[in-house]
Amino acid sequence: MTETPAVPAKSTASRRGRPRSEASHQAVMEATARLLDVEELPYEELTVERIAAEAGVGKQTIYRWWENKAAVVLEALVTGYVKLDFHQVPDTGDLRADLDSWVEQSVKGLCKQDEDEGTVILRSLMAAIVSGGEAIQELLQNTDVWSGMHLAERLRSAHTAGELRDDVDPGMVASAVMGAVVMQMLTVGKPDGESLKRLLHVMLDGALEPRRPA
Repeated sequence: MTETPAVPAKSTASRRGRPRSEASHQAVMEATARLLDVEELPYEELTVERIAAEAGVGKQTIYRWWENKAAVVLEALVTGYVKLDFHQVPDTGDLRADLDSWVEQSVKGLCKQDEDEGTVILRSLMAAIVSGGEAIQELLQNTDVWSGMHLAERLRSAHTAGELRDDVDPGMVASAVMGAVVMQMLTVGKPDGESLKRLLHVMLDGALEPRRPA
């Protein structure tokens, strides 16, 4: 689910106390990624103490800069240390069919996880966003983590190829789809593939460049 960035993104999420040590900050981010991705530790078993031990820093070091474990995980997500597990979007030349395939594969992948686990993670991250203040908002404005990176890339490719109308923003379409995924996971525990396909088709009906008569 993750790759550690070659060049760590500079964070502005320090909330109080002394200036944050960049070495300690990177150690915490990398430790969070290892625990969640390499060791596949369930989110509910992840603790600040466990992150601190893995990073080789004191627990109070983490609490000095982050409110709770959700805030740590959120920053690891938006700075690229942890990545959400969404599939590549195929590029067969048929955008509608490619996005249908992506929805099917992504829903299968998300539903392999325990649905309560996914819901707990999302609710915790939403709480961290709400309580994170300006620093977290700044991080979120500079990331496409909620846009489904592969989805946004495929839509941009379609836009460049002239499949989408010139006035359509591919990133906005991707964000709308990912917003629906997140909302379904928060409200019913897992995304519904068929309803997501219908949503995609409605958006594509308005976004696709009309076919020219042969």
